[in-house]
Amino acid sequence: MDLGGTTTFMCNFAGELIRRNIPAAVFSLSQAHPLASDFKGQLIPVHCEDERCHIFEDRLTSLLRRLAHFRPTVVVANLSATSFEALRYVPRGVFRVGTVQSADAGWYATLRIYHAHLDMVAAVSETIQADVRAMSEFANVQVCYLPYGVPMPVTETNAVAVTHRPLRILYLGRLVQEQKRVCLFPIILQKLKESGIPFHWTLAGSGPEQPALEAAMKSNAPEQIVTFKGKMAYRDVPALLAQQDVFLLTSDYEGLPLSLLEAMGQGLVPVVSDLPSGIRTVVDESNGIRVALDHPAGYAEAIVRLHHSRDELLALSRNASARVRQEYSVSAMTDRWLAALPAAPSGITWPEHFAIQPILAAANPWRFSPPVRWLRRILIKFRKPA
Repeated sequence: MDLGGTTTFMCNFAGELIRRNIPAAVFSLSQAHPLASDFKGQLIPVHCEDERCHIFEDRLTSLLRRLAHFRPTVVVANLSATSFEALRYVPRGVFRVGTVQSADAGWYATLRIYHAHLDMVAAVSETIQADVRAMSEFANVQVCYLPYGVPMPVTETNAVAVTHRPLRILYLGRLVQEQKRVCLFPIILQKLKESGIPFHWTLAGSGPEQPALEAAMKSNAPEQIVTFKGKMAYRDVPALLAQQDVFLLTSDYEGLPLSLLEAMGQGLVPVVSDLPSGIRTVVDESNGIRVALDHPAGYAEAIVRLHHSRDELLALSRNASARVRQEYSVSAMTDRWLAALPAAPSGITWPEHFAIQPILAAANPWRFSPPVRWLRRILIKFRKPA
């Protein structure tokens, strides 16, 4: 339930299921719940286990008991190995789905470990679908391409400027170097400064690189502004997007960036890394600009080009909005999921007790053996909650 695209996906998907009178609930093995108000606003039940007070095995047991009370016919494991652990214990007849949101070798290795406990893999990009289908472990497992969907804004498109006012640039996401390559931002800023164009660059999000970026990304020119907004509530994102012209993403790997879909739906023109997974499916020359990974200056060059060609900016904006509205709405996403899932079976019997085994993906399984659990239970009682 950490802040990010996967949690937003759960909020969008579960909310749409409930709007269609299909019971849905979210179960988490950690206490973090940054989008609590957003889930509550869509009447989505969320059950969180507290990792500060209970060891993993006890949290998993509690979660499984809550699942048994809810009696789902489909269980979707989202993101982590710990969530995939729950699939080992659901009874026969429950349809087990594992989602893959990133074209990442490390995550593929984890997915392989749980192949025997999956009835279907949901891939958010065609690249991920092809990668998983190529793994021998999934020869007899259904692998479906199920891209994200996002809420559609009320207005048809973002009204980008046709004048020469400062271009409004947005980065929306975690301020981390791993994957997002945010350490490129000072280089991009320097190129924009040297170009002399007016701009207002907003960075929305938080992360470990934020202090260093704030120190490095300063501008004294009155028409070249950089603003750090910090962590934002998801409900405030649409209003922020409506005030921007360009969406910037410098990642070196992705699945299908949900923030990209949200931005394009509002009519922002994407200036993004040229990545095979997700990006190339959504962004082409008609609706945005893709930049080669080995050409960091290309992001600034694309922004300068859009500043000087406002007619092109407007055309790309309209096409970006149209593309997402046609294929990547929450409704379209939910239709795809429901078409991929089987009819609900009857007669599923949930056990009263669960015999929790050591974590499959654990580097040291002995740490999760029954004798060591008692020691860990004692130790956690003396650890003060953060």
